[in-house]
Amino acid sequence: MPWRRWYRDSADGLAAMARELTINQQTIVVGVVVGGASGLGAFFFDGITHWAGVRLVDYLIAFAPRWRSACILLLPALGAAIGASLIKAFSPEAKGHGVDEVHRAIREAEGHISGRVAVVKFVASALTIGFGGSAGREGPVIHIGGSVGSWLGRRLKVSTQNLKMLVAAGACSGLAVSFGVPLAAVFFTMEVLLRDFANESFPAVVIASVSGIATTAVFGGPAHFHPATSYVWNGPWDIFVYSALGLMCAPLGALYMGLLRRVEAAVENDAQRFPAWAYPAMGGVVVGAIALVFPEVMGTGQDTIEAALVGGLGGWRCGALTLAKILATVATLGSGGSGGAFMPAMFVGSAAGSAWATLASALLPLSVPRAAFAITGMSCVVTAAFKAPVTSMILALELSRDYGILMPVMIACILAHLVTRDHRPTPMITR
Repeated sequence: MPWRRWYRDSADGLAAMARELTINQQTIVVGVVVGGASGLGAFFFDGITHWAGVRLVDYLIAFAPRWRSACILLLPALGAAIGASLIKAFSPEAKGHGVDEVHRAIREAEGHISGRVAVVKFVASALTIGFGGSAGREGPVIHIGGSVGSWLGRRLKVSTQNLKMLVAAGACSGLAVSFGVPLAAVFFTMEVLLRDFANESFPAVVIASVSGIATTAVFGGPAHFHPATSYVWNGPWDIFVYSALGLMCAPLGALYMGLLRRVEAAVENDAQRFPAWAYPAMGGVVVGAIALVFPEVMGTGQDTIEAALVGGLGGWRCGALTLAKILATVATLGSGGSGGAFMPAMFVGSAAGSAWATLASALLPLSVPRAAFAITGMSCVVTAAFKAPVTSMILALELSRDYGILMPVMIACILAHLVTRDHRPTPMITR
């Protein structure tokens, strides 16, 4: 067909032009193009997920107030079941949380991710999260960004090494746009996806992160978190209190990932006995049942995270929220729902930090800043869950916008890392 011939000739022409560029020029072009394309995909995914979660679900619940409990109970099951069915029918490789799949594509598949993954992952994750499933948006946008990078690289017929670089750059751009944290996105890509801070992809990853943020600014900017806090040194007691917080949050991160892996393995071993939608639907019902008591567990939980990181979340209910979010996320992702595991870890940690602030203020004669404890708890759980202490520290810095918070965060994160690195199974992305 004429359009296919034009497409093939255009791709060949662009590939020839790219080969004539110097290495530095190729790096800049790769970072800008892949970063912009992946950033746009992440931007529109965030928008659709927010619309589905805030507008559509709220409208359905408001439309039939008598059936409010039934809607909360069944909508997460509906979204997860449809999303899982779409993945089974059109792109089975889109299954998973996104982070581990991109990691395996870079390590084992020479950077090959099907172009269909971006489309199917976009729709399936939007349905799962938008209808109330407990999951993060970072996994899907990393998978989408990596798929965009891989697709562009294969169209341009780049080398295997450059294809891996494109995948990493696309994943980084998606994460940067999704959270509005360009520096933390770079460190996450190098520390978790590539596992190498000296990797040659670093320049392209940095350029892609900036390019994604700059591109989406045209459409109103990335989906920033808005917390900001300040930390004031209160004396030697601070070292003790924040160290105790790190030691408390470390088992929570390990428990979260341990439960998730075990439920996933059990469902995977038994998946052939039932239709693709059955287990995700059952997981969605569990989420709905939890949400009848703790509605905060539905969706990404960004509003709750932001409230905690500005000191607006407190009281003994925070401890119950911590466990409720773990169970809801395990039910959603472990049963086969489509979404990320990183943002729920942020929720768990920020709620645990807020609960620890309540306990510390009751037991110790200290002025306890709830926001500082929440952001430290968040960093510790992310450290323990993803084995990413550097990313966690940078994330805390970008979200708090306060260099003072780095000292307690660094102490607590390193303790959480030391406690969990040798006493738990390998992280999810390496399985």
